[in-house]
Amino acid sequence: MKKALFVLFISIITCMPLSAEILQGRIMQNDSTPCAFATVYIPSLNRGTSANQNGDYYLDELPAGKLKVEYSCIGQQSVHRELDIVAGQPLTNNEKLEEAVVMLPPSIITPDGESPSHYVLRHVWEQAEKNRKRIQAWDADLKYELGLNDIEMFLNIIPKKYITAFKVGAAMFGMRKFVNLIFDHPDLKIKVALNRSYLNGKVTDSNQQILYCNHNLTKDEQKTLFKDNKMLIDENIYDDVYSAHCPWGKKGSLRDSLKLTGSYEMDGKVIDVLEHKATRIIKDEEADTVKVRTYITRIHVVEDAWGILKIERKSHLLNSLRECRDLGGGIYMPISASTKTELRTIKAEEIPDIIKKAEERDTSKFSKSEMRIYKALLEEMRKHQGRDIEININLSYSIRYNRFEYK
Repeated sequence: MKKALFVLFISIITCMPLSAEILQGRIMQNDSTPCAFATVYIPSLNRGTSANQNGDYYLDELPAGKLKVEYSCIGQQSVHRELDIVAGQPLTNNEKLEEAVVMLPPSIITPDGESPSHYVLRHVWEQAEKNRKRIQAWDADLKYELGLNDIEMFLNIIPKKYITAFKVGAAMFGMRKFVNLIFDHPDLKIKVALNRSYLNGKVTDSNQQILYCNHNLTKDEQKTLFKDNKMLIDENIYDDVYSAHCPWGKKGSLRDSLKLTGSYEMDGKVIDVLEHKATRIIKDEEADTVKVRTYITRIHVVEDAWGILKIERKSHLLNSLRECRDLGGGIYMPISASTKTELRTIKAEEIPDIIKKAEERDTSKFSKSEMRIYKALLEEMRKHQGRDIEININLSYSIRYNRFEYK
């Protein structure tokens, strides 16, 4: 996730013997609206997952027996449940979360007039460097999930010269084969598992396997999924959140624009919230309309350990979320992540009207490039009549730490 060009392409969980037991359900707010991207976490397994935008969640390979489960969502009060997982019986547990107490204003008093946001960030990166040296070894099972819908429509609309430029950019980052795989299979749905271990500063991957795929991939395409998996998450999992080159990192693009907006308490710990918000106004003079685009990044920092608990990034196009947990000694390691497009679904009943308005539009002032895109769009809309169009990319990972050693 260190390459912004491919932020669309991004998937976790922990230790105990494997079994086939399942926990699933939906997390809602008190007004019955979904808790989008809420967190489900099992402390005894150091394992968790994120709900989707509809509040639905799914955890598999759980051991039978009683498990304490934590349900949490930003702006809502966390709920702790003890659930009885019965062998061979999937358990459905729905939760409704109450609105949390309003976040407190920033209260950090800093020395020498240092801004509160810089104070927090400085402590985060100083502690990250110390923790990186403390981590001696870990072993984890990773799962990646990638789901594409109607991407071929998008590819057929974009002029080939832009697609070529995109592929050149991918090649520069060493991701040409992976991008080609996506372009060749634009409705790809796949789940990949592998084991990753870290010892003496070296990362080793093994036991790679495809758990599910809706295409018969060639051997070279299958190798691409494993060889380039560091695109989806840094080889050293810790650096996926704490690399100085992350947008919010020591050398990151957002570092100087993050503001400390407030704090809240969770499980007896103070969490500081750093936020970057950007607004872009887009004027369409022909339609005489104005669109406001807002881009938000929030980083939730555990004040006593200066570890990152959660990172949220939201825009009109993408929603991404990364979760971390203390695996020992105040070292907060990633346990899950998801990146999802937020494009509106075009309903089947809307398409004839969209086509009609497009055909009636005055194209006399269109450039050659605009005209090609216009014609390609009309052709694709006609092809897709009779069904909903949902252009999206969902990419997630989950981690199960089998071993974690630190000084």
